[in-house]
Amino acid sequence: MDRLQSKQILLIADANPENVDVLKAILSPDFDIKVATDAQETIKLASSPEKPALILLNIMMPSVDMYAVCRQLKAGNLAQNSPILLLSEPTEEDTEAKGFESGAADYITKPFKPSVVKARIQTHLELKRIRENFENRIKNRVSQLDEEIQQRRDIEDTYRSLVKHARDGIVIIHDFSVKFANPAFCKMIGISQKELIGAHLKKFISEEEFVKNTKRYSERIAGLNLPRIYKSQIIHSDGSTIDVELNVSVIPYGRSLAALVFVRDIREEEAWQYNR
Repeated sequence: MDRLQSKQILLIADANPENVDVLKAILSPDFDIKVATDAQETIKLASSPEKPALILLNIMMPSVDMYAVCRQLKAGNLAQNSPILLLSEPTEEDTEAKGFESGAADYITKPFKPSVVKARIQTHLELKRIRENFENRIKNRVSQLDEEIQQRRDIEDTYRSLVKHARDGIVIIHDFSVKFANPAFCKMIGISQKELIGAHLKKFISEEEFVKNTKRYSERIAGLNLPRIYKSQIIHSDGSTIDVELNVSVIPYGRSLAALVFVRDIREEEAWQYNR
């Protein structure tokens, strides 16, 4: 066993001094050995801040149901991550099954053979190390995913806030109908968002502007290098026309494409330039 394992704590729960002496002689060169001689002391040492890496538990402790002790150790946080190896005389299959059902990881039978004892302990400590490394990787990955999810939520919240409070209108058009409109655009044309979503373009643009805009959009889809920003007009719910500047981009939408349109009311700007 290597030096790292020599620092690990093993708990021997056995009231038989002869068993303890034999096991200490085999294991003390490689492990820090603690001994419990009754059930109460076993539970106390197993649940101490310096939890044992592995527990050797004699199922023949006097006046105590050690199977019950084994179940108690594996419950909660007492010794949930510490493998328990039961010490016993050569056992029947039913007895072994009872030990495994109680949470034991393995049996070591008397007479104790040093090579077998060391091999069994080494095997279960290695399995424990592998399991803990795997669990730590899973925890780290879950933590990373939680962080990534939170970052995405923060980004989404930022975009929602920008879209919600933007002064210019923002609209997504797919198949000639409105799929999204921000509050600024709804206010610009005097139509509620509920009424606007799903509405055809002709609800707020004239037939002439519809033909112009759809032609430009089709040409952009076809790959023509047209200016993204151009002037147009939209119609307010009261029938008045609004001079606007459109900034149109083609974006993925499901399995097809849509138009992302930024709409800026330029009436005040044009009036200011006219009156200079």
